[in-house]
Amino acid sequence: MGAQYKRSKNLKFINPYTFVPTPRNKKVNRSGLDERGSGNLHTGVLTCRLYVRTPLGIPDAELAGKDRNEHTEYPFFSYKDGEKSVYAIPGSSLRGPLRSVFETATDSCFSTLRKDTGLSRRVSNREAYSPGILRWEKGEWHLYKADRYLLAVDPKGGKSYTKYGNWPSNTYVTISGKGKDKPRIARTAEGEELRYGDRVDFRAYREGEGAYKKGGVPIWAGVAKDVRLKRGGTDGAGGRLTGFVYIGETFGRKKHGESIFVPVSEVKDLTGEQLQKAYEGLLEALDIYRDSAVNRSKDHSGYKDFDHAQREQGIPVWYDIGDQKLSPASIGRTFYRTTLNELAGDRQPCTDRKQLCEACALFGMAGVESLGSRIRISDAAAVGEPVSQKAALMILGQPRYSYMPFYAKAAAGVPRSYDEKHVEIAGRKFYWHNKKAAEDKSIYAAKDGDNMKNQMNSTMELVMPGAEFCFRIYYDGITEEQLEKLMWCVNFGENIKEGDLCHKLGHGKPLGLGSVKIVIEENEERIFRDGMYEWKRKTPCKEGGTPELKNMNALKRVMNFKGPGQDIPIMYPDVADVDGRPFKEPRSNDSARHVWYAKNKESKRERDDPTEMLPNINKGDQALHGYVKTADEGFQRGARNNSRFQNGNYKNGGRK
Repeated sequence: MGAQYKRSKNLKFINPYTFVPTPRNKKVNRSGLDERGSGNLHTGVLTCRLYVRTPLGIPDAELAGKDRNEHTEYPFFSYKDGEKSVYAIPGSSLRGPLRSVFETATDSCFSTLRKDTGLSRRVSNREAYSPGILRWEKGEWHLYKADRYLLAVDPKGGKSYTKYGNWPSNTYVTISGKGKDKPRIARTAEGEELRYGDRVDFRAYREGEGAYKKGGVPIWAGVAKDVRLKRGGTDGAGGRLTGFVYIGETFGRKKHGESIFVPVSEVKDLTGEQLQKAYEGLLEALDIYRDSAVNRSKDHSGYKDFDHAQREQGIPVWYDIGDQKLSPASIGRTFYRTTLNELAGDRQPCTDRKQLCEACALFGMAGVESLGSRIRISDAAAVGEPVSQKAALMILGQPRYSYMPFYAKAAAGVPRSYDEKHVEIAGRKFYWHNKKAAEDKSIYAAKDGDNMKNQMNSTMELVMPGAEFCFRIYYDGITEEQLEKLMWCVNFGENIKEGDLCHKLGHGKPLGLGSVKIVIEENEERIFRDGMYEWKRKTPCKEGGTPELKNMNALKRVMNFKGPGQDIPIMYPDVADVDGRPFKEPRSNDSARHVWYAKNKESKRERDDPTEMLPNINKGDQALHGYVKTADEGFQRGARNNSRFQNGNYKNGGRK
């Protein structure tokens, strides 16, 4: 039984990210390229200065190095000026955040959204899928219900064929090819290799533990013994059964082995069209499993032998009729029927010059007819020699769109599925500023210790607060309105070094890194007069301009360097021990950060402890609450001592 936790109303924190809402039913203002108005168009250059407010990490991936533990260390990006190395911020690292702000301020399209982007989730134990065989017959997919027989794996790796119970020795196989580079292959005692999808025949052993049940429900129809590759012949000859080998991923202590799926009868509840869509979702799920940025398990091969199974006479899969889904695992990852593109509504990326949102009209777009950008941003070169420090950063979380209490919203209650009516995505993602990171390294750095540097985190060279960078924004043939909106999105209408409204750049934004203030020092415009070109220089006023924009209140709130305005740690959700203190590293599975997410969305909850949704960006109170481990009266002790969660041990996510 896992550890027990209870939510503490005194353990408060603010999630590192929030969202600017994007109502699904709201139309995007689009117009043609030739509808920019008859006024004069402007061409010129904005000279800008960037002031670093919290440590800034711009990793140079080409010069990165790894140690023997596969821990990566990144130097700050730089270029050579003669013999001298100059710290720099690539123009692309500036362009992305500026465009993101411009898209939000003009309520433009989601320019980076890819076509047919699926949304997935991990199936819980209570929702385990059923075994089946997928076959391509008569030009479409057919699904067959299957009985599952255990392909028992010897826990001693074939050294002794130790039995779990009274199973015969010829029930056992060994597994080879563990890891990311090779598929997992079962090998029988006779040395025959069995791969995922192979057609085999076997005898069923159903005595003793061979009739294994859990909660009175049979987990498998029996144990497969004397397994052999099927080499023709009639199915069922000599009392033998015919099925298809299913080999999942890494072998855990609670896992008895792999499986053989024996087809029983066709599933008629799903049409060929529904199965085709489910199959496409299955392939998308496999892409996620094979993405090293998402799937970080060193022993997970990403179902590498699935391609082999597709070449056989049937593909062992797991299915759910109600969800209309297929999965590579019974409690694996599955896709919603509704795509992110559908949830984005009218904000799907522009593809037509005759239908351009404001951001694409200025920054360009790729589509049927690509459109070049009207602006170009130079690299930002450091002024003088900035002070830099190396830091092994805390482990960063990955976006989890499947966590609906944070990434989705509904008209009422907690959304359970993206396939429900009236469910919307939370909006455009932004990170809160954390001014404490300017002075307190524990906000972003991993705790010193033997395991502070591993595959899960990285060491980054950071340029420290006080550094300055200069860059230019070149604009060509844009309207007065576009120029005013661009300038506002650069300096937020306060053109002073000490201004509160800042951008976020570079690596480690959830940890408080990358807060910068940008000031426009000069606007130099090229004027055509009396048949001649001349340059007109103008220093923007300190207050800047305030053009007509959207989402102003939300943008000003999240861009405020002072943060959400609450003296509460800004950190990823976490759990604490009985005294309200962070657990020591390395943690067990029962004390890992993911426990908070699981506890927060449990379906059975007390009335006074509802699932916590991510607060609306404009809400004054952004606080969420941590869970503390219970043990006898441990919760009461934790409740008395939980000020440590706020005022020392956690320090906005740092571990003291």
